Amino acid sequence: MKALVIAQTSMVRTLRDRMGLFFIVVLPLILIVVLGVTYGGMGAGRIGVANLDGGALSTDLEKEVAASVANLEVRPYASESELRGAVERGFVELGLVIPPGYDEALRGGGTPRLQVVAQAKSIASVLRAPLDAAIGAQVALVRAARFTADEAGVSFEEALTAARAARPSVAGVSVSMEADGAAASQASGFTIGAHSQVILFMFLTSLTGAVPLVVSRQLGITRRMFATPTPARTIILGEGLGRFAFALFQGGFIVLASGLLFGVDWLDPLGTAAIIVSFALVATGAAMLIGSWARNESQVGAFGAGGGMMLGLLGGTMVPLAVFPEVMRTIARVTPHAWAMEGFRKMLDEGAGVLQILPEVAVLVGFAVVLIGLAVVVLRRSLTVSAA
Repeated sequence: MKALVIAQTSMVRTLRDRMGLFFIVVLPLILIVVLGVTYGGMGAGRIGVANLDGGALSTDLEKEVAASVANLEVRPYASESELRGAVERGFVELGLVIPPGYDEALRGGGTPRLQVVAQAKSIASVLRAPLDAAIGAQVALVRAARFTADEAGVSFEEALTAARAARPSVAGVSVSMEADGAAASQASGFTIGAHSQVILFMFLTSLTGAVPLVVSRQLGITRRMFATPTPARTIILGEGLGRFAFALFQGGFIVLASGLLFGVDWLDPLGTAAIIVSFALVATGAAMLIGSWARNESQVGAFGAGGGMMLGLLGGTMVPLAVFPEVMRTIARVTPHAWAMEGFRKMLDEGAGVLQILPEVAVLVGFAVVLIGLAVVVLRRSLTVSAA
């Protein structure tokens, strides 16, 4: 009962703190929007087309571009200026301008000039290959039609129809693809980013829960509680319950809102819930340890935020662990972040469920037990020294 009363008092104090509410409620909303803007378009390439001709061949070229690669979105624009503005603002990665007279020039044996508009970034170069392939396919079709018209003495339209009909029967190169591993990951960049950022920000914002404990110690409230038959473990349990509730709310809110607003795939629901709950316990333990050790709020900000960012970087929430050398991937295992990310990776790449990620969840629970235990020891020592 004492722990519940302490937890209730801590939660009320946090809810009255505007800065605390910002980290708990407002920051997740900002995070979701930022992730949507940053990663939302990475699941599908986007090519803008300004068809200023409107003829049959220019329309065919649009269709050829759309069919050139799977998961490609083609957006039409009414003018070249609108298309260039869309590219500059990042609404599309690549733009194609089909000039007026394109259809007539091709039919008459001319050489129309297409314009490709792009920003200097890697995704544009990736999309350029299928765009060039679509243009090349139409050029080959028109050349075949011209040759047939000249040799057979038929009209260009008849030759073009014959070339289209014959194209499926022309031998080409067969390419087969298979996934390397148990399951092929079809997740968008937003999904991958959301998995890592929910871990990073749950930890960082949970560390703000150390501030109420530090303030209670500064005001002598914690020492007076300790003077009563209230052991340090009860104080930590009470303060930790309040912090755990907020951490769980924040993690769940990010998962739910990102799934509804941006279609983030959180994979196996039970597996995701297990990771979120166990990591919330880890973040709570870290907050209680810092709150038991720090002498003032400045130390919480300095060591909490700085240490949280370093652990997040080392644990693969900022840069994927796959790009790290083998030695760094081994060292990363000392962070709870790496184990949480490994659980998400198993679900994403291997189709694992909650049973398959139980080892990672167990390690996270172990981290939480150790951190909470250390927090109890450090708090008891600090209160005993203060009383002396």
